[in-house]
Amino acid sequence: MRKIKVLLGRIIDAVNDRPVEDGAVIIEGERIVYAGPRERAPIPENAEILTCENATILPGFIDAHIHLVGSESVHKTGDTPYDLLLTAVKDVSDLVDAGVTGVRDMSAFGRALRDAVNAGNIKGPRIMVGGRVLSISSGHCDFDVTKSVARCNEEDLTGFMMDGPEDCYKGVRRQFREGAEFIKICATGGVSSAIDDYNDQEFSEEELKVIIQETHRHNTYVTAHCTGTAGTKAALKAGIDCVEHGVMLDEECVQIMKKNNVPLVTTLSVALGLADMKNLPPHMMRKAQGVKEAAMRSFQLAHEYGLTVALGTDYSNSPNTPFSEIGREFYSLTRCGYSPLEAIKAGTINGAKLMKRNHEIGTIEKGKLADLVLVQGNPLEDILVLAHADNVKLVLIGGQEQKRMDDVKNGL
Repeated sequence: MRKIKVLLGRIIDAVNDRPVEDGAVIIEGERIVYAGPRERAPIPENAEILTCENATILPGFIDAHIHLVGSESVHKTGDTPYDLLLTAVKDVSDLVDAGVTGVRDMSAFGRALRDAVNAGNIKGPRIMVGGRVLSISSGHCDFDVTKSVARCNEEDLTGFMMDGPEDCYKGVRRQFREGAEFIKICATGGVSSAIDDYNDQEFSEEELKVIIQETHRHNTYVTAHCTGTAGTKAALKAGIDCVEHGVMLDEECVQIMKKNNVPLVTTLSVALGLADMKNLPPHMMRKAQGVKEAAMRSFQLAHEYGLTVALGTDYSNSPNTPFSEIGREFYSLTRCGYSPLEAIKAGTINGAKLMKRNHEIGTIEKGKLADLVLVQGNPLEDILVLAHADNVKLVLIGGQEQKRMDDVKNGL
């Protein structure tokens, strides 16, 4: 007989625009069998009933932009790939404790972490694997110019460099060979890169065409790191399927995105907070000054045009970007004119669409997998309720408890 759990509290289901104030979610096995008003809930006598003071039940959070390599983590014990993979194992556990039940990862570790989570060997969120981020040499992922491109491509855990159409065919195919489920490229330079400027356009039109065609032949999509305007526009005109960061979008960019139904992934906490972060390299501090206002303007424009926005953080579990505070991204989106409910949908159902699993996760509906969080407080009144792991009292992934704090009590 399957174990039945019942969560009691306010339900924000990421489907309807109004919460169910006195709600119940009934879980049998790994799936939701009822979600709605408590007074109509068919609660079995043998059910385990869970709630907390001023409880709100939400779909599990989805971070659509992360790199699980452990290189900046507070848990790091060394710099070898073995040290960093073990660090990433601890990091994915921290993600779950903050309410994150799904991620898109762009790193060399994604497949190994996904498979270990799926096997039940480690605690972690559902992981959609993106492989390493594709860049040109001298571009955003050219991290160490003292090494050859070939050596960097063998050793780097985050980036992979390609030059010319033939290289692009091989680079994309290599990511798929290593387990990628989508492809991420650098359409522009970036703030964190030491060599390029964020206004630089990276891949040529011919290279972009090869990358997009090859990815589409594998029945998936290309997402692009986009900071400067010109490179973003070139990538959109070439046919990329998703934009990451979108720091310097102009009206033409947004019009193309609206026409082609291209979603935008946020990473706003980093963009809005770079200038205040500690111990950043000088080249990053120089670039950071102009990013905050540009990012806010971009997302205000995206809101005006009604673009689909998904929540992503680019957090690394560093002192500046701790996973325990990953929920600050919801608040950052509200700073750009989005309502708390719009921010919650960005971090749930819209992320599920990018993971290509919105038929199973991302909302609280009968029949869907029970990826759920129980938080203390009402995020529709105060979005900062979601900003720290301490407020996340219970986390379920597929109906299995991944986190349960002492103040979660029997609901009767």
